[in-house]
Amino acid sequence: MAIMNRQRKTNNGGTAAGREMDVKRIKVVLAEDQQINKDNLRLLLASEPDIEIIGEVNNGFDALDMIGNIHPDILILGLNASNMLEIVQLVNHRFPNTAIIIPRRGDNENRILAMLRAGAKIYVLKTSAAVKFVNTIREVNASQTQLGAPVSEITVNKSARYLKKTTIDPYEVLTKREHEVFSLVVSGLTNAMIADRLSISQRTVEIHRANMLRKLGLRNQHEQLVKYAIERKILLDADQGK
Repeated sequence: MAIMNRQRKTNNGGTAAGREMDVKRIKVVLAEDQQINKDNLRLLLASEPDIEIIGEVNNGFDALDMIGNIHPDILILGLNASNMLEIVQLVNHRFPNTAIIIPRRGDNENRILAMLRAGAKIYVLKTSAAVKFVNTIREVNASQTQLGAPVSEITVNKSARYLKKTTIDPYEVLTKREHEVFSLVVSGLTNAMIADRLSISQRTVEIHRANMLRKLGLRNQHEQLVKYAIERKILLDADQGK
């Protein structure tokens, strides 16, 4: 995970900081696990005076941490990860002022719709022209939701309807095992007791617990977890299910 130096050299030998009053730059975090793609994007955006990469990460959860620290305008989410939808949901819920752009080589319409419904602003094919991609960043920053061609007209119509639906509840993003760990933690069990109850290692419990807290945006304090459970009526639901 790298936070970039925000001063950049300009053509006249000065720094970009000296032109702050002239150009309001769009702050971008780049989440990409393929080095060649990251290098290409960095090279593409380096020559744009109004766009600045202020951070780079290799996975989705590092992206969440970085967004919380430096508050970019745009997240370019180019990961080839199985939890992409989950990351989009979490970014959209926790950082609504950061727009998500997903550059991909191509996916089916159902996946595109799922990403848009989860909160991505635009889904752009990696084969799109460089000028189009750069202009897409500017347009998204200006709050113009769109789709990168080629995507069928049916998809565009569907996405417009899906984008109007309610936001994702972070509790619903938890995995089945994370739900189990949450309930047991709230019930007062220690990590060792949870490990014994679920027949898993204590280290695995710690990992599930850390991921759960990260997704919910909570600290590792029992009182805070209990308060969250009471507010969400999770304890009541658990008792009724017994």
